[in-house]
Amino acid sequence: MISEDGGEPEPDVRPAFDKEAARARYRRMMRGRPMKALGVFTILVILISWAFGIAAAVAPDVERLAGHDITVGRDACINCHARQIDAAPAMNHPAAPTCGFCHLQGLPGGEQTSGAFIERKGSLRALP
Repeated sequence: MISEDGGEPEPDVRPAFDKEAARARYRRMMRGRPMKALGVFTILVILISWAFGIAAAVAPDVERLAGHDITVGRDACINCHARQIDAAPAMNHPAAPTCGFCHLQGLPGGEQTSGAFIERKGSLRALP
């Protein structure tokens, strides 16, 4: 309120919005456990995404191998490679939900899309 003599407002009147209190609440919220947990979770998701991306970049393509199309289930791959049936190489990594997470797999029946291109080590070449 304004004093009766028309001068400055009375010192005991609080403003309608206290900026400093709002800043303190915001800082307290952002430094709390839920926000720290969210930050750690975000970092883990980013690291796991990078790990899958790197694995997909270095995994060998199995599209031209017989019996390695997208219809083959994960369990069939694990059985074959764990028992090394038909001289299959040992699986040297943990299993993902599908092999297609990292390995490029072919279409069922060995079909290839006509005119399709594939990128191999920086150069494009036509599929036969």
